[in-house]
Amino acid sequence: MAVNQGTKDKVAEAAIDLFMTKGYNGTSVRAIADRAGVNVALISYYFGGKKGMLEHLLNDYLEGYLKELEKASESTTDSYQRLLAIIESALEFQQEHHRMARLVLRELTLDSILVREVMASYYMKEKHLLTQVLEQGKKEGVFKGMRKEWAILHLRGMVTMPFLHAQHIREVFHLEPRNRTFLNHYMYHVRHFVEIQICEKQPSPPPMMMLS
Repeated sequence: MAVNQGTKDKVAEAAIDLFMTKGYNGTSVRAIADRAGVNVALISYYFGGKKGMLEHLLNDYLEGYLKELEKASESTTDSYQRLLAIIESALEFQQEHHRMARLVLRELTLDSILVREVMASYYMKEKHLLTQVLEQGKKEGVFKGMRKEWAILHLRGMVTMPFLHAQHIREVFHLEPRNRTFLNHYMYHVRHFVEIQICEKQPSPPPMMMLS
């Protein structure tokens, strides 16, 4: 049987919808097939079952995420700008793929063999990339503040928070993480953290649009 990419993508979208609303354990292969309007056998054919489906979604998303971070890292040799480019790229990628970002980040809070494999591959590469940039900046005298392990932990938390807790932000603060204005404001505060805590210098003044 030949792979129909359109049908495969339709099945993947149905799985994302159901995993988002019912959770992985609460979603059956039959429910995914019904949502996609396909024969249940196609899920085994395309993905090898529900576990294979989740693995495909995680890997596809994280490969794209890491690719964008690496591209941002290569956009400049200036360590400060390089760090900011990586952070902004991570935020933009998650905003563009906000449904998958929330699903992936939620799944990664659970302990499973699949999650451990993901951590050992993609997120170790992310850590290595950030470590390289921070060590470069340290040698150049640009980053004088907190040690790199703590810097990465703080940055990681700031990068993921708007998408892991998107519903909380909407319901409690009435802000929309998918909005570009939100990202601009949020990036200003991330930059503020980098300047004070990692560079140990006076922060840049806020953009005019934030003074009103």
